[in-house]
This record gives sequence, structure tokens and C-alpha cells, in this order.
Amino acid sequence: MAETRPGSDQKVLRYGFSIAGAQKSGTSSLSALLDKHPHIKPAPRKEMHYFDDETRDWASGDTSEYAVEVRPRHQLVGDATPVYLWWPQAMQRMHAYNPDMKVIGIFRDPIERLFSHWMMVVTRWPKVARDWPTFLTKYAPDGLEQELPEGVHIGGFRMHSGVVRGYYGAQVEQANSLFGADQVHVLEFRAFLRDHGAALDGITDFLGLDRFEEHPPLPHSMRGSDKVVGTPPTGEDIQGLVDRYRDDFAEFRKLSGLDCSEWPLQRLIEGDLAADELAAQYAKKVEPGPRRQD
Repeated sequence: MAETRPGSDQKVLRYGFSIAGAQKSGTSSLSALLDKHPHIKPAPRKEMHYFDDETRDWASGDTSEYAVEVRPRHQLVGDATPVYLWWPQAMQRMHAYNPDMKVIGIFRDPIERLFSHWMMVVTRWPKVARDWPTFLTKYAPDGLEQELPEGVHIGGFRMHSGVVRGYYGAQVEQANSLFGADQVHVLEFRAFLRDHGAALDGITDFLGLDRFEEHPPLPHSMRGSDKVVGTPPTGEDIQGLVDRYRDDFAEFRKLSGLDCSEWPLQRLIEGDLAADELAAQYAKKVEPGPRRQD
């Protein structure tokens, strides 16, 4: 429900839903589509980075400014910041802000997502981005963490924390535990790309909004580079990721109910795909060359 901002006649809405993850899984395209719904007020920008803001005094409990000016037709406003699902304490802060928040997660094979994440980082920030071997190991805990690593540089942590973002089972379990499974909606990346209209119908039903009269066309937002310079993944790297994600992936499949049969991770686990074969596919996108290792 819209509220009147103190000292003004302007109506504001506090955020009612969040596209909380996962990065490099279609969140920009999904956000752009939902922004076209007549009853959704677009956020000031796609990623508000509110609940992962470590400069904020979270002990104060004051979140009154996290709201958007709206017109009478607007029923919801949402934030699409795909670090919220894994960033330490972000989901807890979100729950304290609004325990009725609707949480949306769109998920892509975690190994595929990780490699795409690395390609994005080295393309956008070539002077500071680490090479693949360092990116793979720099911030690679064995599961979700509830506190930031001691003494961590926030910018570097945000850029190079690729592995932790793939613990989807733990992320969905945490969201379900905090908000309840009925307030958490999950999608699969490939299915979203194949039939975004069906995905939108599912989301508008979940949000309690009328369905689109006509589905807007699928945008291709934040498309990555076709090739980067650096060190390509090895078969050993890929197998290490399979071993790392195996148990969490089993939990994710159980909690989400999503069809992950096309995911390289599932094919690797089932023996339908070899680690060296997948590494060779990724190597075609990497031109060997020097890059920062430290």
C-alpha cells in the first residue's frame, strides 16, 4: 500500500519484491521485462545494492528511505540486485525490512555461471581483474558465510567472489527459512530464455498481479564478450567444481524442483559429459595471455 512521504503529498511505495539472484542468469532481462508491467513501478536503477551496503548503520533499524515515489496505478516496486541471495546478512536485513517480501531467484548451471562471471569481470575491469586460477580460489569458502571475511576489501570481494554464488541449495534453503517457501519463486535460466512469456505469467501470478495482456519481447541485456585474454579452465578445475558443488546441487534440485537435466553440472555428475570436454569448450573463448594473478 502506498504511503504519503512526511511533509509532502507525494505517495511512496516500499519495496515489495526482489530479484535476488543469481548474477549472470538473466536477472537484467527479467528486471527489464517486469518494469514494463503497468502496475510495477521501476526502481531508480536496476541494482539498488541496498541490503549489501556495508557503510549503512544497520543497527539503527532505519530503512525508511528505501522507498520509491509512485503514481496511483502502481502496486509494487522491486529491486533486482543479484548478490542478495548470497551476500552475508543481506537476506536477514531484507527480512527485517519487510518480512512479506517476495523473493525471486533465477538460476543457471553454477559452473557455466562462474565462467560467464569471470569473462564479465575481465572484460569490464581488465586492469584489476584476476586471472582464472586466482578468480577460482581467491574467495572460495565451502558454503555460504554469515559474516564478511575479516579485513576484506569490499570491492575486491564483490568482484572476485565467484565460487560462493554457486551454492544455490544453501541460498534457497536460507530464503525459504527466512520468508517461507510460499514467498520464494525460482526459475531456470534456459527455460526462461525458451519461453519468457510462461515465466512472466508465473511471476505475475506469484506477485498477485494481473498477467501481461501481451508479453513484451525478451531483451538481451548485459550480453557478455565472446572472447577474453587469460588462462582457460582446465579439466582439473572443472572436476574440482563438480566435487565442490555436488552435495549443494542435490539439495538445490530437491528444494527447487527445477529441471536441471541440461546443466553441465548434472551431466558431469551423471557421466554424460567429461570435465576435459567442458574445459575444452571454455578454452575456445579464452585467448592465452598475461593477466593479474595475485
